[in-house]
Amino acid sequence: MESGHRAIGIPELDNFLGGVPEGFMILVQGSPGSGTELFAKQFASAGVGKENVIYFTTNERDEDVKKTMEHFGWDPNINIVNIGGEYYEKVLAREVEISRYRQEGVTIRDLKRLREQDISKGVNFLTKVTYEISKLKPPFRVIIDSLDFFLEYYDPQQVMSALRTIKAHSQHQRGVVLVTMLKGVHEPKTESGVEEIVDAIIELEKQRKDRNFIHYLIIQKVRNHPERLGIMEYSVTNRGITPK
Repeated sequence: MESGHRAIGIPELDNFLGGVPEGFMILVQGSPGSGTELFAKQFASAGVGKENVIYFTTNERDEDVKKTMEHFGWDPNINIVNIGGEYYEKVLAREVEISRYRQEGVTIRDLKRLREQDISKGVNFLTKVTYEISKLKPPFRVIIDSLDFFLEYYDPQQVMSALRTIKAHSQHQRGVVLVTMLKGVHEPKTESGVEEIVDAIIELEKQRKDRNFIHYLIIQKVRNHPERLGIMEYSVTNRGITPK
């Protein structure tokens, strides 16, 4: 691996790219079921014991993240920040409660409690993510799985502004960042905006052949190194994502 580079966690990919330079932000994108979540955990595992690893999950429970890592023999000793869980507790659960009140009737005590909970509506999860990352001491490794949550609930320009802030902090503190995003579900302008910000883009693609799927890992962008673009067929083994 090249000097000043960190391991991606996939040996074949590390050999091909020479690792990931400090300060880089990587985008891993693909369709549902292509393996972006697994890639994120494999990337996280490469920093355990050597870097401060923080894993922001928007669609899994903490125990599910850890069980998956344990299944593949990866050390799950990472800091997990569950944005999805917090969103449910502070926003969705309250909406469910309000719906119940509408059906059952509302008492003065209930109304008072709802007013006290109004502060929950002001939670800004973009700010939370940026703040948590700003507290990290180098060397650090950040995983945001996935960007789709933020693009659904916030203005895309706000999301991209947060990404630029996170990237600038990572460059200054020599960290590495990986974000995941579904491909083809957002506006083309939004996707191209995210792709412009990141330093490297890896797409996971699955194609159906007869009764099976063929999986491809496509390196679409490596800033300043267009010669490192390429396509690898891969499978999922007991080591995780494993290019052939």
